[in-house]
Amino acid sequence: MISGLKNGLAALYRRSIRPLLNPLQQQRFKLLWTVWGYRPILSIGTLTLRQRLLLLWHVLGVDWKVLHGHWPGEIARVLATIGEREAEPGEVVVEAGCWQGGSTIKFSWLCRALGYQLLVFDSFEGVEHIPGNDFSGEYAATLEQVRENVSRHGDVSVCRFFPGWFADTLAAKPLQVPVRVVYLDCDLAKGTEEVLRGVAATLTTDAALCTQDYHIEEVRALLDEPRTWNDLGRTLPQVTDRYRNLAILR
Repeated sequence: MISGLKNGLAALYRRSIRPLLNPLQQQRFKLLWTVWGYRPILSIGTLTLRQRLLLLWHVLGVDWKVLHGHWPGEIARVLATIGEREAEPGEVVVEAGCWQGGSTIKFSWLCRALGYQLLVFDSFEGVEHIPGNDFSGEYAATLEQVRENVSRHGDVSVCRFFPGWFADTLAAKPLQVPVRVVYLDCDLAKGTEEVLRGVAATLTTDAALCTQDYHIEEVRALLDEPRTWNDLGRTLPQVTDRYRNLAILR
């Protein structure tokens, strides 16, 4: 009965309410029944109770002000993964694909609290144009827009931005610093593979790869293929958590 009621309300929203709202208003409305997904934030043991509550307050504020493409339960799991421990000297968190910076803002607060630097990679021209790809050209925002959003709502001091296609940034110049967590929101298997080439050599022993694209068949096939990891000199990681489009691999 409860499931039927939820499905009915969802259908009513899609049919009668969503067409009347702009994308940011849709995001705000959706938050009303998805806010519970932020519960993992309250279990981050490296933060004090006050810090956890402040982080929750901040992420809710971002959801109200900055358009993004993730669900609360997805990004909360990534935040909880970053929050498993404080940074060792030189360790970084990598974000590959940031759109308008909604996830960047959320990561920046936690990185500041735990001592990580946040390296943000994006074309700032939208998803790369690939024949047959449904996302080509979508999710475009300029570097100036993202930097302004992070400066206004997050902590830009812990962020470094690297504009350009992943083939010309991460794949061409693999990182030389220890990488603790990678957040991949590339929308393409090609971009995902290029990001992996840039981070594979310096992943920490407890590193986590968090992909927002595990629902995309080509991306999932790439990540589940042992040869992908053999070519990178690593063993096939296991999916340790799933929620909607997110998968966390270790």
